[in-house]
Amino acid sequence: MNIDLNPDGPHSPERTAEVAAIFDACSRFLVYSTMGSAPGLDYPSEAYRLLGELYSATSRLPQLCGQLAEFLAAQLATGKLGDDSGRDPAVACEGASMHLRLAAERAAGLTASLQDVQRAISGLHVKSGTEGSKDDG
Repeated sequence: MNIDLNPDGPHSPERTAEVAAIFDACSRFLVYSTMGSAPGLDYPSEAYRLLGELYSATSRLPQLCGQLAEFLAAQLATGKLGDDSGRDPAVACEGASMHLRLAAERAAGLTASLQDVQRAISGLHVKSGTEGSKDDG
C-alpha cells in the first residue's frame, strides 16, 4: 500500500479526514503489534526507535490543537456559524478552544514523557550469547 502523505498536499476536507483515519489505524496497528509477547518488536533498540517516532508525532499535536482552535475562531468570526441546540455558537467555540488548549498541554507532557522513556532505555541491549540474540546496534 502506498500512501502519499506529502505535507504540501493536496489538501481538502476529505483528504484531511482520510489522513486522520489513517492516524487512527496506525495507532491501532501499533497497539496490536506491541501486545503480549510483542511480535512487532525483537530488541530494545526497536522500542527506542518506536519511542522516537511516537514523540516526533506527539510533538506536533500542540500545533494541530492550536490550529483547530484558530479555525473555529475564524469560522465564528464570519458570523455564519449556528448551533443545532440553539445556543450561541460562541459558547461552543470557547469551550472547544479551552479543551484544545488542555489537549495541547497534555500532548506536550506526553511528548516529554516519551522522551524520558527513550532516555531511560537508551543503554538496553540483548546480551551476546543469549537465546535469540543478535547485534542489537
